[in-house]
Amino acid sequence: MMETIRTAANSVVVKIIFAIIILCFIFTGVGFLGFGGSGNSANDEQLYIAKVDGEGISRAGFEDQVKQSLAKTTGDASFIKMLRRNILAQQIDNYLAYQFADKINTAISNENIKNYIKQQKVFFIDGKFDNQNYLDLLAENGFTPDSYAEILKTSLQQQQVMDALVKTSFVLPSDSEIGLLKNQTRNVYATVIDSSIDDNKDINISEADEQKYYDEHKNNFHKKERVKIKYIYNSKDLIAQSIKISEDEVKAEYNKNIHKYSYPAQKAFSVIFVTDKAQAYKITKELATGANFEQIAQTLNTNNDMSAYGKNGSLGWFAEDNSLPELFKKANLKKINQISTPIPTDEGFAIIKLDGIQPSKSMDLDLVGARIEASIANQKIQKEFNAIEDKIKVALSESPKSLEELAEKTGLTVNTTDWTTYQDPFSIMIHPEISDLVFSEEMIVDGQLTHKISDLIPIEKKQGSYDFVIQVTDNRPEGIAPFDEVKDTIKQQLTKNISDNRFKSNVENLLTELNTTGKSDKIRLSQRYELNRDSTNLDKQVVDMVFNLEQPIKGVKSVTYGAEFLENNTAYIVALTKVDTPTEYQDISSELLPLFVDNTYYYLRDDIRSKSKIEIMPDVNM
Repeated sequence: MMETIRTAANSVVVKIIFAIIILCFIFTGVGFLGFGGSGNSANDEQLYIAKVDGEGISRAGFEDQVKQSLAKTTGDASFIKMLRRNILAQQIDNYLAYQFADKINTAISNENIKNYIKQQKVFFIDGKFDNQNYLDLLAENGFTPDSYAEILKTSLQQQQVMDALVKTSFVLPSDSEIGLLKNQTRNVYATVIDSSIDDNKDINISEADEQKYYDEHKNNFHKKERVKIKYIYNSKDLIAQSIKISEDEVKAEYNKNIHKYSYPAQKAFSVIFVTDKAQAYKITKELATGANFEQIAQTLNTNNDMSAYGKNGSLGWFAEDNSLPELFKKANLKKINQISTPIPTDEGFAIIKLDGIQPSKSMDLDLVGARIEASIANQKIQKEFNAIEDKIKVALSESPKSLEELAEKTGLTVNTTDWTTYQDPFSIMIHPEISDLVFSEEMIVDGQLTHKISDLIPIEKKQGSYDFVIQVTDNRPEGIAPFDEVKDTIKQQLTKNISDNRFKSNVENLLTELNTTGKSDKIRLSQRYELNRDSTNLDKQVVDMVFNLEQPIKGVKSVTYGAEFLENNTAYIVALTKVDTPTEYQDISSELLPLFVDNTYYYLRDDIRSKSKIEIMPDVNM
């Protein structure tokens, strides 16, 4: 039966059904694990991933669950091992839960199962349980009512056990006295200390220091294959910075193309649509002798006749441009209240009446000015971009000897990169067109540079258009970077380490001075705060530190000092002067109960595990 379940689980409906079961209970059903017998076959290591009290957990089932989990995420070898361990632990817990429920003889009646099934909306039709739908869904996915009921019985047994042993946890009134501490407030004076406490001007890192650090941390300097590049480029973004559009240019464009900045003329129409040709011409004669168009349309409307353009009667306004429906174009009505002859359509015949005319109207210049300015700017940018691109192409055709020569002929600037790698997001290598070319044999052959100047490399992105011409000037293979390449980085790191250590030492010395003498001329604790545990006017780390300080004791220690280090050589020093603890008892049992339930569950799981024999098979990649 378990193999049938596993096969059918690919069905969307069965996934829904299993979701109902799985989400309702703490443990999933044992049926998913694929347990085998307790024999000592030589094939156990091939068949099982582990054994629990002699019962084998299917290796194939385990690997299938790992595969499904990996399809939803990615990770390195250590992450995959952790994932495999977690899945195996879950499968072992699943079996132990099933075994425990069975041992204590939990009973689930057929009536319980029947009632549960009738509550599952997946089997409903029109808001009610439908027995035929229930039977059809089970049959479509390889289940019988008995096999499905057996799965439910196992899961409901587990639920019954967990409800009895876990969900009945309670909180003693004395535990809720924690609420007095939870609602405590504390008054502090605080000040921020930053790196200005020490200018660090006397820090001196010698080359010997750098070399020593390099020798001791060489593995930290493993680098991918990398290059340095010289390049020139043409960019619409750069051109846009120099483009200026005057008001006169905007007005001239507006006046020259006023039709583009005008609302189109509009016409309002009514229609009478009938399917019979004779009826259509009869209506036309009636209209010619003075019959009312609207009244005829309303009369025909009672028959629910529908044309391709809506019900008989007024259709409203239409723009008189290319969007005007072909039917109205054929009518060719010029005067208000003019009525067409019957016009054949695919469905029947339409009689059109022109109800009104609105002439074209120019848009206000203030309304379209920004749009016109943007349009003129785009035209100028494109024109300048094309002109520079043509210059580059002509200069390249003359086979320049250097990138500097090319830059001089095009009026562009030579730029350089630091060491950069394939598709480095912080350099021009972010463009695949450049990265692929740089690491091709056109630029590097057998680790040696060709020093070739590239052809024009056009790049179109959502954020802009670019032309590049590049030349690779240096390259290094993958491996430990040489000292001269990383010495500046090492100097920065050593300087930072000394600066960080000094800052920490300075803050700790200040705190010692305050705790010893109660004062310091180096800082002023001038800003007062009244804090509770959820206060947001100070960093959460600082608030937590304040509530971990010892309370001041009158006559012994009236102030307690503390410090909390934050990022980027920043720290808070505080003076705790007052603690207010409420005297009125507050019941917070409802807040504590979920924590106690979680603890009970984990203690129960550990206790059951301690009484079981669990064997992990060799070669499980854990």
